[in-house]
Amino acid sequence: MKINFLVPEIVRSGGIRTVFEYANRLTKLGHEVIVYTPVIPFNPYKPKLMYPILKHQLMYALFQINGKPFMPPNIYKHNFPTKAIPAVNNFFVADADAIVATSWTTAHHVNKLSTQKGRKFYLVQDYEIWNSNTELAMRSYTLSLNRTVVSKYLHELLKNKLGVESTIISAGVNFDDFYNNNKVYHNPPAILFNDHQLEHKNVKGLLEIVKTLKQKYPELIVRCFGVHRYSQMPEYIEFHKNPSDEELRNLYCNSDIFLFASKYEGFGTPSAEAMACKCAIVANAVAAIPEYSVHMESAIHCNPDDPIELFNGVCRLIENPAVLRRISEAGYTSVRKLLSWDTAVAKFLKLI
Repeated sequence: MKINFLVPEIVRSGGIRTVFEYANRLTKLGHEVIVYTPVIPFNPYKPKLMYPILKHQLMYALFQINGKPFMPPNIYKHNFPTKAIPAVNNFFVADADAIVATSWTTAHHVNKLSTQKGRKFYLVQDYEIWNSNTELAMRSYTLSLNRTVVSKYLHELLKNKLGVESTIISAGVNFDDFYNNNKVYHNPPAILFNDHQLEHKNVKGLLEIVKTLKQKYPELIVRCFGVHRYSQMPEYIEFHKNPSDEELRNLYCNSDIFLFASKYEGFGTPSAEAMACKCAIVANAVAAIPEYSVHMESAIHCNPDDPIELFNGVCRLIENPAVLRRISEAGYTSVRKLLSWDTAVAKFLKLI
């Protein structure tokens, strides 16, 4: 089959990683896949104009004017062609059997394409009402597209809020990239978290928890990673900027506890990757986290409205090494059983 994906831009994010996994695996199976991105990235605040967005659009346009998408450092491995197109219309998008929107900004464009571009799908990876024209974002979920969501949480959210149905196909973890064949536990333990610019990722609240933990356990090792350093952090936090997948795997493997404080998510990719590397997670029970882990068996789930639970969860693992090891091993087993990309791709092919 010929399958096209449309992404708003190519960056290192959980959403783009998911698209690349689909495109890589479909290509390997013999399908013709193209990932398209606009030369000028979409304005999520449309029709409102904002200087930071205009600046960002201009930078990307200068890099992509030749039709080759801008690939940021350490972008994910890919075996499929990518194209930067001046406009998303019937002239620049090739005919195919299926075309997949991957964000709310792309959904409106896919909806307008002719039927020659293939059956129209919408891969919903989050409820993207943050940093955007909220009305247009919500309207995207009601368009006449075949919606597929990456978690039961998103399925129920769209059904309850907007009265629309969707097909659940859970995202996966690439176990060739994220694994741990020789887990070593540390004393004092090492904690890992990721920095992010979006407010709902709750990095500010997470840093307060880390500061309190450091006061209680002065020898605690604290590490952080992120595409950029968005937050001000104490000097004792070891920051890793834009790690490659190999570097990221080493961070997960060499840490004992992954702290995930997001208020809401569509899936929760970092926690799943950490579990695949035998790093025990203490996470707010949001998105798909309760779908691929069980509280006090393969993870510690916390109430996102009560930050003390994250603090207490980490303390419990620090003070009970046997519990930490048990959750670490059970988490590893759980994600390998529940988050298979082979299963996800087979379901996706059946759907289209």
